[in-house]
Amino acid sequence: MKINDYLEAAEKKAGKQIELARILGISDRYIRMVRDGKRGFPDDICILLADYINADRLEVIAASNLVTEKDEKKRKIFESCFTKAATVAAAALIFAGSSMTSAPAQAQSQKTGVNSICIM
Repeated sequence: MKINDYLEAAEKKAGKQIELARILGISDRYIRMVRDGKRGFPDDICILLADYINADRLEVIAASNLVTEKDEKKRKIFESCFTKAATVAAAALIFAGSSMTSAPAQAQSQKTGVNSICIM
C-alpha cells in the first residue's frame, strides 16, 4: 500500500482532510505535502494514523518512508515490511484454522495419531 491509500481511508473516516489534520495534530498543508510526495510523516504521526484506521503501524511507517526514500537498498527494506506483515497475517489465519478443528476430528487424531488440516 502507499501512504495515499492510508490517508484516503483516514480522511474518509474523519470526513474531511482538515479534520484528519486536527486529529493527527498537524496542518492540512502537511498532509497535502505528503500526498504530493514532497514529504513523509514522522514515525509518531504514522503511528497515530495507523491506530486511527486500525492499520499495521510498521506498514504505515514504511509507506511514509517510501514517499521520499531514493536509496534502492533502503527502499527494499521498507518494501519488505509489507511482505512480512502479509506473511504474519497468513500464519495467523492458518493457526486460527488449525485451532478450530471439531471435537470428532480431535478425537480421531488422538485415536490414529494423525493430525491434518484441510483449508478450503
